[in-house]
Amino acid sequence: MSERGGDDAIDVAVLFHQVYSAATERLDVILRPMDLTARHLSVMFLIRDGVQTQRDLVARLGVDKTGMVRTVDDLERRGYVSRTPSVIDRRVGILELSADGVQALRAAQRHTRAVADQLFGAVSAEELTGLKSMLTRTLDVLRSVNDAGRASPSQIG
Repeated sequence: MSERGGDDAIDVAVLFHQVYSAATERLDVILRPMDLTARHLSVMFLIRDGVQTQRDLVARLGVDKTGMVRTVDDLERRGYVSRTPSVIDRRVGILELSADGVQALRAAQRHTRAVADQLFGAVSAEELTGLKSMLTRTLDVLRSVNDAGRASPSQIG
């Protein structure tokens, strides 16, 4: 990567952080009446999409284990998530959305669409598809580097 390309990469990283912060703040505000946060919602989406364990949630979201335990505990207390001991390793809980969790996720999605429209209103559908593709490739590379034994960002900081 050229020096200018490196500068652009840093600029893009800073912009991503700013967009992430703005999105999280807006989501937290819009989800507050439901007693949910952006983190709760991210976890619920991942469980809905097949992530089954807290360890896998930590790896996918790049967050600390303690925070994830609190988040899953919150969701379980609200009746949105259940933990069932794994038949392979009883120390591991298999996570699943409850019927109430599925309903809460659907309701939250209606609210999150409004936030998404605010965040990406100036971006065409084609650009958004391209951005999604680029981010997916970037995450795939980062995950493959982490899987190769390097420390993930959550392990470094």
